[in-house]
Amino acid sequence: MALPDKLKAAAPKLAARYKAELAQAEAGDALAQHEVSELLEWGQGVPVNLSRAFEWAKKSAAAGHALGRFRLGLMYRFGTGVEPDENKSNEFLKQAAPGLPALVKSGNATAARALGLLHYRGWGGLEMDKAAALKIFEQAAKAGDPFSMSEMADQYWDGLGARRDRDRARKLYREMLPMLMTLGEQGNVRAMFVAGNIWASHRHGRRDYAEAIRWQRPIAEQGFAQAQFMLGARYSKGQGVALNDALAMEWYRKAAAKGNSGAINNIGWMLGYGRAGEGAANPDKAIEHYRRAAERGNPVSQNNVGLRLKLNLKNEGDTEEEKAAILKERFQWHRRAAENDNARGQFELAGMYDAGEGTDPNLALAVKWYQRAAENDNVEAQLALSKIYQGGRGVPQDHGLALNWLARLTEFNRDEDNQSFTRDRQSAKSALEIYGQLSARLNDGWPVRIGKPNGVGAPPEDALPAELFQHAACLIYGFGIEKNEPEALRWVQRAADRGFADAQYVLAVRHEQGRGMALDDKKSFELYKKAADQSHSAAANQLGVKLLLGESAARDAAAARKYFTRAAKGGHADGMFNLAVQLAPTDEAAAVKWYQRAAQLGQPRALNEMGVRLLAGQGVPKNTETAARSFRLAAWQGHREAQFNFAVLRRAGHGVDADEVEAFVWLCQAALSGHEVAARQLSALSPKLTAAQRQTAIGKANTWLPQLHVQRGDNQ
Repeated sequence: MALPDKLKAAAPKLAARYKAELAQAEAGDALAQHEVSELLEWGQGVPVNLSRAFEWAKKSAAAGHALGRFRLGLMYRFGTGVEPDENKSNEFLKQAAPGLPALVKSGNATAARALGLLHYRGWGGLEMDKAAALKIFEQAAKAGDPFSMSEMADQYWDGLGARRDRDRARKLYREMLPMLMTLGEQGNVRAMFVAGNIWASHRHGRRDYAEAIRWQRPIAEQGFAQAQFMLGARYSKGQGVALNDALAMEWYRKAAAKGNSGAINNIGWMLGYGRAGEGAANPDKAIEHYRRAAERGNPVSQNNVGLRLKLNLKNEGDTEEEKAAILKERFQWHRRAAENDNARGQFELAGMYDAGEGTDPNLALAVKWYQRAAENDNVEAQLALSKIYQGGRGVPQDHGLALNWLARLTEFNRDEDNQSFTRDRQSAKSALEIYGQLSARLNDGWPVRIGKPNGVGAPPEDALPAELFQHAACLIYGFGIEKNEPEALRWVQRAADRGFADAQYVLAVRHEQGRGMALDDKKSFELYKKAADQSHSAAANQLGVKLLLGESAARDAAAARKYFTRAAKGGHADGMFNLAVQLAPTDEAAAVKWYQRAAQLGQPRALNEMGVRLLAGQGVPKNTETAARSFRLAAWQGHREAQFNFAVLRRAGHGVDADEVEAFVWLCQAALSGHEVAARQLSALSPKLTAAQRQTAIGKANTWLPQLHVQRGDNQ
């Protein structure tokens, strides 16, 4: 039976459901009042009527129902059936938040999605916490809710609240799509809309705009504004249908008449480019529509209005009072965009707080909004945060967090057809360079955190060794004082002479490399041992390596293992891996434990080893998908064996989608690193690709950049 026939057959049941919900709503059932409001907005079992939808949401909210308050808050925010009012939206969302957890606990999937959204957006008085949102969506998804599964997949796809994992996301999209289509055939409007969106993306494997339209046209025709907006977009871009500006405008106007901010924004775009059927381009009318969309809660429009006001500041002849007024208005638009979770708006707002433009300077709020923008993958904010933590500006100085944000920047969205790909790739290259310079300092033994710079000059020579070392660190980093490496090393020597382990390690590295100090391997060994015997984990690992290789002392595998154990227990990832290698021949279980811990810290050799074991079921249950993920995480860091292993799985479709173009890219990277088998397989694979596939693969290989490991609290 065709979809229209199935929808026609489902119509009486949907109408009966609406009638039953309406009877309960009229009898005072607050949950039913919420349901009636929802059905009236969707046009499910009843014609769309947004003003009545608003009134029923209002009644549910007045009865104290959390979902009614949540729905009313959203309707005020986006102007659905009522004029938009951000203050009232915030008020009702804040009232809704305390009542939602109990509904979630009772198994109400709608409440789970509502609570997840409040955490995701930072609305309702809750702190923005995308990781918390993901956990809520995951709980509801496990209970069988496909809409929560969709939210969960979106977060994994974009790397929000968890490490980006597109293979996992794609699996979720494929799992939920049949569920959504089954619900859609029963007339569920939300299911039809979401299914259409998934078909229009490549997230489940292939993009099919015609199929997307098949699911969304029926609900657009029955008045669902979001589907009308999407249909307008298809006609304006020629996606799945012939490009037709007249039909695009017809659908946009239908959606805009219901207050849909996306449609209002896009009408502005059509006007601005002379495609609205009203003659030449009309930038004044375009801006008018952008403002209308912004007033109705469209975060992209809100930010764009702010950016246009930024351009207005360059107008000559404006008085200082006029410029101040423009800045103030710009601040308000970026604030609204930021609170609606627009990453660029969050970055712009942070910058305005930072510079005191349009508002009083407030470094704490600047850092807050840089952080939110950075968490939303804004590369400018990630770079800004890294610099803030390096300099300790408004936050405690912390090179570890600086490195983490630089690493996060390398996780940028790698879709080559994304309009920001070139810019983001350049930012990632810059981040890799800064990361390399900073991590080299830390690997030399300089501290992750210095504390406050010594603003009153050098400490007395009889100061505590830790103070002497801190002063040396300030000199090496130029933190609150002019850089001076030779002077820094003199202060390190003083601290080391007084038994300070961190200073001993710095000197050991310098003597080992003959960098700024005399090349003296024996002295290096002695200093490593002194520091290691004080539980310095990096020194313990280095000493273990020297003892294992017989460098500077007789080879002593037992002593090496002792020091690797100290390093591992001290949290040193390389020490964990080295200990696991030593344990593997005699204690498999202990070896796996340390491989796993090192892999969680992103140690690429450990990730590759775990991939091998997961693939074979050696010491751990066999799991091809997890093996592929482990190989991929190491491969992105440049581990050539992992690149080869991932390429093999990618080509065969084991634990990951089969994709010969991607396999070519990873074989290329491994071969360039000297992997001979990868080079032979690359030569064999190349002729099997079409010319277009080969061109795509070579393009990807040429633009490939490492992706650094980001340490997250959940180790995902």
